[in-house]
Amino acid sequence: MRARNTGMTAEERRPLLPRSIVAGGLGFCAGAAVAYLFDPARGRTRRARTRDKAAHATHQLRDGIGVLGRDLANRGRGSAAAVRYRVAGRRADDRILYERVRAELGRHVSHPHAVEVHVQDRVVTLTGDILTAEEDRTRRAVRRVPGVKRVEARWNTHRDAGESFMLQGGGRRREPVPELLQEQWSPTARFLAGTGGAALWAMSRGLPRPAAWVVRGAGTVLAARAATNLPLRRLTGVNAGRRAVDITSAITIDAPAETIWALVSDYSVFPRFMPDVREVRRSADGRTSHWLISGPAGTPIRFDATETRREEGREIAWRSAEGELIAHTGSLRLTEQPDGRTRVQVQLAYNPVAGAAGHAVARLLGANPARKLRHDLLRLKSYVERERQPVGPRGG
Repeated sequence: MRARNTGMTAEERRPLLPRSIVAGGLGFCAGAAVAYLFDPARGRTRRARTRDKAAHATHQLRDGIGVLGRDLANRGRGSAAAVRYRVAGRRADDRILYERVRAELGRHVSHPHAVEVHVQDRVVTLTGDILTAEEDRTRRAVRRVPGVKRVEARWNTHRDAGESFMLQGGGRRREPVPELLQEQWSPTARFLAGTGGAALWAMSRGLPRPAAWVVRGAGTVLAARAATNLPLRRLTGVNAGRRAVDITSAITIDAPAETIWALVSDYSVFPRFMPDVREVRRSADGRTSHWLISGPAGTPIRFDATETRREEGREIAWRSAEGELIAHTGSLRLTEQPDGRTRVQVQLAYNPVAGAAGHAVARLLGANPARKLRHDLLRLKSYVERERQPVGPRGG
């Protein structure tokens, strides 16, 4: 018998999951959610925490929409002003042209104070001293200023800054950086990038499989960059050094700074109040320490750390040795309060495996460094305040 041609494509002929399996999976998820939220022992606390998180997310969404709306409006007005500047700015007088040229020099010249500007009948005359590497670029930029009819460059060019005393000092050009190359994106750029990532996913449906994978990958990277507002090097951990994830936490302890300093400056006592720290050994010079800690799932992790700054009684900073699996750096600062208590602030920056993406996965699996840091500070507070309590008579 001849097989009938149903007109269905290969993708349409793929077997779909039975409805019973889908319904069973949805029922399992619903049952787990009900058991989690209505547990007799902890259900009330979990429901309250869920409500608080939902309210917090709602406030964040509302604030984010407000910030995005204001940013879009401001950038729209800025774009309209830029168009007016290019179109109507050609009728500016010599005084306004002088200010425009001075502003443009700051973007292209490392030592703008060494260049003098004279404007007469919209003809700009440039004198003074400038580096040879900046001459052509600066002349073209001044020529593009709206209203400038001609540019006469009568300055002295120098190959090296040491040839003129006017070029001495640490000059630096303030060239504009494109939005997508900046470390922090504006709300409008994040919105447009996220929309572009979703559009790439939608466009990939009609493409061949290899091309679709490439387009979807680009859309995913763009959406992740927009959602996290982190550079790709910090998001992936590639070439991020010791700074891919930043963590900051602080706590106030009812004890003087010298009492707390005696503990935090001696790493060997950390295992007393930090359960994840198994062992700390200090080198003979006291600047290098060898650590053994418990990683994810109790995996032992060893690393070496070196002090980079120490201010007795106030601050200590450190960083991991070169070549460690998890590169990190951090600092701890003590600040005395007027009431006799001490504020302890810890700042950490580390680069886990796969960067910020790996940090997010670790959080989903329960290994949250920020939460661990808060718990460690709470243990430090309990340890210090318990040790300071006076011991009364037996049965007192």
